[in-house]
Amino acid sequence: MPKFDPQKYLKKTPDRQDEKTNTSKTQTNPLSHDDYNKVKEVVSQLETLGIDITASYDNWIKIGFAFADAFGSMGEALFHSVSSNYPEYDAESCRKQYQKCLDSTNSGATLGTFFHLAKEAGVTPSSHKQKVYTLATSQRASVAQEEPEEEQITQEQEPSLPVIPSSVYKLLPKFLEEVTKCAARDQERDLLLLGSLTVMSSCLPNVYGMYDQNIVYPNLFLFVTAPASSGKGRINLCRKLVYPIHKQKRDATNSQKVQYEVELSEYYDLKKTQKGSTPQKPEEPRDQMLFLPANNSATGAFELLANNDGKGLIFETEGDTLAQAFKSEHGNYSDGFRKAFHHEEISYYRRTASEYVDIKSPQLSAVLSGTPDQVLSLMPDSENGLFSRFIFYKMQRQKQWKNVFANTSKESLDSIFDELGDQYLKYYQILEGFGSGIKINLREHQIEQFNAFFSKEYDKFLFLQKTGLEASLFRLGLICYRMAMIFTIIRSLENNSLTNILHCQDIDMENAITIVESLLNHTQIVYRYLPEKKQTLPKIKNLKESFLDELTTSFSTQKYKSIANKLKIPEKTSERYIKQFVEKGYLQRIGHGQYLHGLKKEG
Repeated sequence: MPKFDPQKYLKKTPDRQDEKTNTSKTQTNPLSHDDYNKVKEVVSQLETLGIDITASYDNWIKIGFAFADAFGSMGEALFHSVSSNYPEYDAESCRKQYQKCLDSTNSGATLGTFFHLAKEAGVTPSSHKQKVYTLATSQRASVAQEEPEEEQITQEQEPSLPVIPSSVYKLLPKFLEEVTKCAARDQERDLLLLGSLTVMSSCLPNVYGMYDQNIVYPNLFLFVTAPASSGKGRINLCRKLVYPIHKQKRDATNSQKVQYEVELSEYYDLKKTQKGSTPQKPEEPRDQMLFLPANNSATGAFELLANNDGKGLIFETEGDTLAQAFKSEHGNYSDGFRKAFHHEEISYYRRTASEYVDIKSPQLSAVLSGTPDQVLSLMPDSENGLFSRFIFYKMQRQKQWKNVFANTSKESLDSIFDELGDQYLKYYQILEGFGSGIKINLREHQIEQFNAFFSKEYDKFLFLQKTGLEASLFRLGLICYRMAMIFTIIRSLENNSLTNILHCQDIDMENAITIVESLLNHTQIVYRYLPEKKQTLPKIKNLKESFLDELTTSFSTQKYKSIANKLKIPEKTSERYIKQFVEKGYLQRIGHGQYLHGLKKEG
């Protein structure tokens, strides 16, 4: 069978007639989210296995029509993912073809066509990897036929942590593609993406959005936790992306201080020579900077923030530096940290100047990294709210020796990120000089997608009794929107299409939700570090949650009964659990004794 040439087909396809023709597909088709998730699971598996079902141009066209008819513009990310296994995949050609599918009518292709092609290629959802948990037999000896609703399960070995799916990286704005392509492994790639998003969030002047009827800015808080020798030090590269902005501010301050010294000297000379009149004393320039030192007193930290119009970035690779500042007698500015996340006004008193200062709408970002013990040192419990304001990413220790002399002939990472920093400085200067606000809006179908995702996750939290983490889930909603804002503004800068109102693209909304979906797992794992007496989420899972986690993407009645038996769950209890999971939408019954797991995703 000849391989498909996208360019060849594009020449055969009639040109678009009129932008106003058949615009109905540009919005999401009102199919259930279960259909979308089911397609997404299969696409993810095809991508992971590197299987191309688009080699025939007829198949490629049919898949595009099917996705366009079912999902409208929201299906473009799926179309890129399924097309990317083709050896000559080209993102621009793929984008143009999908637009033609959106503009067409009566294609006749359905999602059934896509599933049939995937099945012919030997791909079914059951080929997903499954997490393996092992029970401690001492905890199971007393279990008989009773209903073990709250019985818990231990893990002898922590499962592999989820990474951000590779589909996200294929559809990033080009600047972020350059940042992340330097990574040598998946965790490092995630680290560079999250770190760069966070540092960039501190340097997007004039960019804002509306969330829950409040004006919000893109600022993010990130904590990367990992044991020693896990590679978390790579996050220092992200600092280079915004260092030119910090240097520009410091150079401006130094120049102003030189001028101030000259004017101050002239002031004293005039004061001595002019009798009867007092010249005006020059005002000392404010200390401008981007990077705010974490090791500071509360007043010192707030004063620096005020000097920089409420904007700044705390970047510390040792999380206990900030923790020690919070523990000192005059250094606890944790309350200001919490207020800054929601841009709430911070007030403080400067004794030296006898001045009461208000910082209205602070815009602070933070990047911290450290060991699990340092998380505890900074956040001894979840009750003060600091925990729920952070993005958490947990890295695992390297499992083998890394060749530290590989790629020595290539350009150093320091040089690459220095160049990227110079490029980002230009973006910053464009935004700074724009002169008016740039509002980031979501489209109606994106709002529906956003609400559907978080509603389902919140319902799952309540159903599995994950009380204590609700605040983190709620704030991950705001974090998700802020990520979409960053993707949107960077893509607009790349396309030279800045306007006062920008609309998020579907691929950027999809990427933001997909990233947050992975981060939910990391947040729950880190939360279990907190002292047991202060948290309500158990340190180990209850049987219901463990049973749901062990169910594979596709399974039969016989399979789930086997899993239940391994977990020592009585048969009647497992049947009741399955019924509840189906009613909640976590599982789909696709046939007699056959099920699909709607929550599973391949990283």
